[in-house]
Amino acid sequence: MLISAIFIIFYTIPVCLIAILQIKHIKANNKVVILDSRDFNIAREYAIISQYFHLLESIFSAILFIFWINLGFPILQEIFGYGIVNEILYVVLFLIINSILMLPISAYKTLVIDKSFGFSKTTIKLYIIDTIKSFAMLVIFATLVVAVLIYFINNFTNWWIFGFILMSLVVILINLIYPTIIAPLFNKFTPLDDETLKSKIINMMNSVGFKANGIFVMDASKRDGRLNAYFGGLGKSKRVVLFDTLLSKVTQNELLAILGHELAHFKHKDLIKNICIVSLVLFSLFFVAGNLPNFIFDGFEKNAASIICILVLISSLISFYFLPIINYFSRRAEYKADKFGSVLTNENDLSNALVKLINENKAFPYSHKVYIFFYMSHPPLLDRLKALNYKFDEN
Repeated sequence: MLISAIFIIFYTIPVCLIAILQIKHIKANNKVVILDSRDFNIAREYAIISQYFHLLESIFSAILFIFWINLGFPILQEIFGYGIVNEILYVVLFLIINSILMLPISAYKTLVIDKSFGFSKTTIKLYIIDTIKSFAMLVIFATLVVAVLIYFINNFTNWWIFGFILMSLVVILINLIYPTIIAPLFNKFTPLDDETLKSKIINMMNSVGFKANGIFVMDASKRDGRLNAYFGGLGKSKRVVLFDTLLSKVTQNELLAILGHELAHFKHKDLIKNICIVSLVLFSLFFVAGNLPNFIFDGFEKNAASIICILVLISSLISFYFLPIINYFSRRAEYKADKFGSVLTNENDLSNALVKLINENKAFPYSHKVYIFFYMSHPPLLDRLKALNYKFDEN
């Protein structure tokens, strides 16, 4: 069908070409920087394997797209027929089946590739438990949201405007409840017990007017060995989250420099800006979904359920062409956050923290310009370090 050709030409092929460019670029860059020789080669190997895996994932997604358009949707429509309850079941079952079909790829990435490089600590049992929880949340949230969307589609000509407003509110809601309701379903959060460090963090937060509902340590090490920290939530749900892996690898001053960087995102209202950008993407997605040509529905009937399913399928295509815009502003925000964080602490501590992060996370320091343009939400580390006046050892 024509819609499948459009998806492959405008999404699958560009994604695959960018992955190939990135693979060639990685293979061509042999000058060891930041990492030692051993870790540099490990990082390069992991980056190459990840891109090959991304190629496989993109091709499989195209196959799934063709399957749903030509076989899956007609079968679901024949099974469920009409009525709001049947249409809800139609969409929810599509989401569940699609997630199950993608599950082997996700499991292989986490349990085989990431584990072989020492990143993933997830056991098969823990992965299954996480998957069950994720599916339960998918069913609950999808059922509620889909029911409202079906009502809009069946009762309003310009339903897509109401759909856009609904999903924008859902995005805000998720940001509100994620730190206190969703995240604790998967990880354990314990209050930071280092009173000296806690006092320093609170003083830093007070200096920029940030009010948090606690400082917590997350047991990230039971799933992954990589380092991170973040400020999550909106309003009274805001909290500081430190990965336990991070606390054991950086000094207090380096940790404060990382948090200073994160505080800059609050000071510059980057979360609000990101929500606005996501809303722009959602508006475009719903506008397209609300004005889909009839040829897309050849082979199955155009109704509320099939429109929502098509919306889900084309979301990756629409989002792909917004990535350069989203990531352009994100990279600018990261530079500003680095500058703010270095003033709040100092350039040397932030630079050293970034170097430790790339060493522990085995992040390959080189990327193709096209790959950066589309995919990288953070500037290349070498560029960030140069902006922080980091002194490179040429040897």
